Amino acid sequence: MRFALKHAALVAACLTTTSAQATNGFFLPGSGVRSTGMGGVGIAYGRDSLSANANPVNILNAGMRGDMGISIFNPERYATVGKPAGQTSPFGGTFTGDVESESRYFLMPEMGFAMPLTEQLSIGLAVVGSGGMNTNYPANFFSFAGDPPVSDRIGVDMMQVLIPISVAYKVNEDQGVGASLVLATTRFQAYGLGAFLTFDSFTTITSDEAHMTNNGYDYSYGGGVKLGWQGEYLDDKLTVGLVYTSRIAMTKFDKYRGLFAEQGGFDIPENYGIGIAIKPMKNLVISADVSRINFADVKSFGNLGPSTAVTPYPGPGPSTRNNAVKAIPSTVDPSKETGNDEGMGFGWQNQTVYKLGIQYGVSSQLQVRAGYNYGASTIPNNQLTFNTLAPATVERHISVGFTYKPTDELEITGTYMRVPNNSQTSPRNQNIIGMADIGMSQNVFGVSLGWMLAPGVSEYGDPSEDQKPWGFYAGMGIGQTSNSKWESSNINASLAADGITATSDLDNTNANGNFPWKFYAGYEINQFFGVEGGYMAFQDLYANVTATAPADATARLALQSDAWMLAAMGSYPVTQDFSVFGKLGANFWRKQLLTTDTTPGVTTSTTATQFMESDGGRGLYYALGASYDMGDYFTLRAEWERYDVDGADVDAYTGGFLFKF
Repeated sequence: MRFALKHAALVAACLTTTSAQATNGFFLPGSGVRSTGMGGVGIAYGRDSLSANANPVNILNAGMRGDMGISIFNPERYATVGKPAGQTSPFGGTFTGDVESESRYFLMPEMGFAMPLTEQLSIGLAVVGSGGMNTNYPANFFSFAGDPPVSDRIGVDMMQVLIPISVAYKVNEDQGVGASLVLATTRFQAYGLGAFLTFDSFTTITSDEAHMTNNGYDYSYGGGVKLGWQGEYLDDKLTVGLVYTSRIAMTKFDKYRGLFAEQGGFDIPENYGIGIAIKPMKNLVISADVSRINFADVKSFGNLGPSTAVTPYPGPGPSTRNNAVKAIPSTVDPSKETGNDEGMGFGWQNQTVYKLGIQYGVSSQLQVRAGYNYGASTIPNNQLTFNTLAPATVERHISVGFTYKPTDELEITGTYMRVPNNSQTSPRNQNIIGMADIGMSQNVFGVSLGWMLAPGVSEYGDPSEDQKPWGFYAGMGIGQTSNSKWESSNINASLAADGITATSDLDNTNANGNFPWKFYAGYEINQFFGVEGGYMAFQDLYANVTATAPADATARLALQSDAWMLAAMGSYPVTQDFSVFGKLGANFWRKQLLTTDTTPGVTTSTTATQFMESDGGRGLYYALGASYDMGDYFTLRAEWERYDVDGADVDAYTGGFLFKF
């Protein structure tokens, strides 16, 4: 058995990089900063030149304008192999790798231009990022215990850019068609994969060892077509859109023809979708898209990689080793060696993406928007070996944004998208790595400028809405909280994962009068929009645990947690004094778990052994509520809030008051 067998999973470096940056599998969630603020919608609704990347017909409504923007992309991802603790490799030794990538911030520029040639014909050009990232792990976490890695770092560097050149034609007052020639270029390199040598005297994992790693940058170029249609109905209150994008045929990565299937093939998948946009008011837009991306049709993505063996491999050596080897497709079928036409990929499935966005024109100069985007992970749990280096696991995306128009010729757009962590865990004893646990969360901050040389269609508010009451306020509240993970079944399962057989009972009888409370402060820009920040102290939670293995013992658990939050706030005045509101933002949580050993005969109330575990992080925050003005300066408020605290849904129900300044 050669050393390379111990590192077979490193082929992930060349297979998952782009997807780890993009958030709908291989694709970015939206076409530009503005679209991202509405969850990425764009098939039936788009107003800037970059929206041609979603549907070329959108440029009919853009007028003559240029757009330029930049986004800061912050992915936080990890990969752990050999988990849970004590999981051993079938080849001997224990995998202990648990590491986060050091590359966490990337810049994504964008630019575009659109102009009408006649009243019916418009053209446009856009340059947008499609995918790419730099993954730089400080340690070769696939190394076996006692075996040093071939290199101390492993990673990949990939960047992909799309350039749609578009033309759109207005068939009549209600119908438009469009087409784009989509040019594409991709840059790629892989390093630290030198352990990919032969498995042993009769089996290899790659078809070309010389063109697998450490060959510097390679470039790929290609093109495809995008076709679109939009129709307007119900006096322009309803728009329906269709779009189809062909598979973009790319030249092959010659320097890495031993990594990608089909001798370095890396085409961009075919995709298509339908969208609708509804305008119940002239300054309110609700839009939704459904898209399908055919990842599995591109062999570098869709071909299966190492999995979990069903039957033993009929070769020499221990049975545990043979089971692991059998799970690597190239072991029993040389045509599955990476680089071959049927070479191993990372087993992605096709993906359906759902997008929902809403935009409201607050005034003649301000629009606010929010969106939600969901696409189930393309990675099956039994295909994590090749997806550990760049874990493209994210599924949910929540965004907010705005556009401010200081002059008739200039628009300033900002967006924040939060992508909560989503993790996946492989079956136990998955081939050579024992077990894999991968996950990722993301933050995206974007800003763009739009120069309007000739105005297009827009959905701003009336000038009469520009002057509304606004100002600072501060308040407090008390109430009740609940934690979705503080259940006996979850506590028992968590202990079982650590090798402890136990039962638990929730017990809050000794909460010492603890009750949730909060304070907050905010600023009302006008009667519809504001920002708010605050602090929430959650209710303390308790549980009694009785363990029966590996030894009889009892313990008491006490969970204390709190959070700071920052959110955008939208309000709607139902009457002069009564309003309803919603909030969307982020929370920054802290928690402490105190474990007290209460085993009879071992400890007493004065000598009990205690263990304190602390953790912190950030998560999604959103809320719904209502308020009633008791005068010009005093308001009653009741609300429901949801905090994402380390994967748990913490709900807060509070009532209180606020003062306006």
